[in-house]
Order: sequence, then C-alpha cells, then structure tokens
Amino acid sequence: MSGLMTRSWMRPAPALAPVSIAPSLLTVVQNTLAMAWRELVQDDQRGQFSICGATEDEITERLYMILGEIHAAGDAAVLGMSKFETPVREGNVRNFDGKHLDKQPDLTFRPLRGYIPTHNSVPAAIFIECKPIDSRHPLPSTYCRSGLLRFVNGDYAWAVDRAMMVGYVRNSCYLPGGLATCFSNGQLALELALRGTVGVLSPTAFGDPVCQTQHDRGFTLPGGLQPAGMITVHHLWLYPVEPCERSRCLDNSS
Repeated sequence: MSGLMTRSWMRPAPALAPVSIAPSLLTVVQNTLAMAWRELVQDDQRGQFSICGATEDEITERLYMILGEIHAAGDAAVLGMSKFETPVREGNVRNFDGKHLDKQPDLTFRPLRGYIPTHNSVPAAIFIECKPIDSRHPLPSTYCRSGLLRFVNGDYAWAVDRAMMVGYVRNSCYLPGGLATCFSNGQLALELALRGTVGVLSPTAFGDPVCQTQHDRGFTLPGGLQPAGMITVHHLWLYPVEPCERSRCLDNSS
C-alpha cells in the first residue's frame, strides 16, 4: 500500500524529450488500415456505403468499426496486431503544455505496455489524423494546415517522435508527387517546419505507397530546456476503386 501512496514505482523525474516509436509498429498500423480500407471499399461496391458521398467523420467511423473487427481477430488478420490495445477514435488528450485538454486525434493505436519506453503511457501512442483530399478539401489547406500542422505545433503526438497522416483521396492525387509538389510552396513548407524532402518508405502489405516527412518542432515540453525537436510523419493515402471526381490535387490552391 505504501508504494501506491508514495508513487515509489515512478521514475524519479519524467522524461523531458519525446520518446522513440519503432518504425515496425507503424508498419503494423499501416497494414491494418490498408486491410480495413479494403473492407470499406467492398462495402462501397456492394452499395452499403458511399466513399464518394460520405463525410470525413463518416468514413473514419466506418473504418473504426472495421478496425475493431481486425483487432479482435489479432495476428490471424494482421501480423503484429497482438502488440496493440483496441484502437481509439477521437480520444481526448491534452496538448503539449496542458492549456487545451480536449484535443481529439482521429485515431489512436496504443501499443501494449513495454513497446514504447516511457514514464507515462497516456501520451505515448501512435496518433493519426485523417483528411479527405478532393476539390472541396484542397491538399494545402485541409490536409496540411488543418491536419499535418497539428503534429508540428504540439497539439498531437508531442510526447513521441512519430505520427501518421491518412488521406482519403477522392480525386487524382498520388504519393509522393502530389505531396512533394504541395511542399514546393515555400510558405507552406515554412509553416510546417519541413526538414528535407518527401521520403519513400516500404509499401503496405497490400501495395499502398507510404511516404514520410520530417518536421522541426519549436515548442518546449514542460520542465524541458530544449525544443521538442523533430517529428517524423508517415503518410498513407487510400483510394476508392475509381476516382470520385476528375480534379487533380495539383490544381488545388491553398
């Protein structure tokens, strides 16, 4: 009982820098999302759901329910799923300095204890922001400024060094070219504190391209002396069988 009352099981001091997430954990999440998306596409083809007509929240909620089925099946569905708790949709978390207590990443994949070395398992997870990409949701304004920026300014994933963006692409926009052209806008690259160029990672088990970008973070964690430093963001874009519209992401302006 004394241990519970005195917190003798805690580290003497909390970590003052984001902790590392193994890229292999992101691979499991990417494969899981890719499988769930294919189930959603089948629902679309059967007339049970409309990817083209649905809102961002409707797509994410439907994916979330499918993710629950995949998680229940465990490694029989996706190798590595046994390392994770049940995914969470829009779970409330604080931002980096605690001034905003109800930040809601679209999806959170939380590995079981021990897979991310940390003194606090609440902010140590794989946080995912999902955004549609089409003529009504331009890549610079919707995906980048309303999505990706949240990982740079400390709203999401401030306690870790990796996170993920998922794009629901309903026009003709592809990785890595679409994202690279978007970042060729110097002002946008500056806002996102982009470091380097778009990097290509191994595709998902289903062949979906995956890319990554790296961004500097200027905020300082409470008690820290140095900025939080760089975050690596993985980008997974998912598509219906046929584009919903003829627009191209390169034609969308901010």
